Amino acid sequence: SATIDTTAQSWLYNGFLIKTDSNGDTIWTKTIGYMGYDAHQTTDGGYIWMGVQDTTSHIMLNKTDANGNTIWTKTYTGSGLYYPSGGSNVEQTTDGGYITVGMSADTINSILRVLLIKTDANGNATSTFNIPIPNANRKLQKVTDLLGRETKETKNNPLFYIYDDGTVEKRIIIE
Repeated sequence: SATIDTTAQSWLYNGFLIKTDSNGDTIWTKTIGYMGYDAHQTTDGGYIWMGVQDTTSHIMLNKTDANGNTIWTKTYTGSGLYYPSGGSNVEQTTDGGYITVGMSADTINSILRVLLIKTDANGNATSTFNIPIPNANRKLQKVTDLLGRETKETKNNPLFYIYDDGTVEKRIIIE
């Protein structure tokens, strides 16, 4: 098994990938210059781990071989600040790529979004999705049915609630 341990060393946070035997005795320890959040063994026997750089808060992915030696490291940046969200993780997908989640912040407009990143097997981003987090002060603009017709709230029918911040909720009120 492998686990991540994060330790503060002066001003730098380092992530440690630790390989242990079935008794918990250390086989090897690897360190990388960013804080680790999650690690998993991959189908090829290596490991994928994700974390955040201490100076930029950008999301990092690191792929290793079975001995913990780095094969590649990727940094995911863009407009806004990216950082792992609570309960962050990375998972290998059935196509051999990876998927991870973080947050992006539009500091000018004070908008937070969930950031979902899908990569190929080499860590190249194949798609990213910015999913808006509902604003606590949002206002309902209209309610529509499945065909987009504005309607009043009814029971036992799926309805879409459209808000002024661009979010949409699908609701079914069951009687």
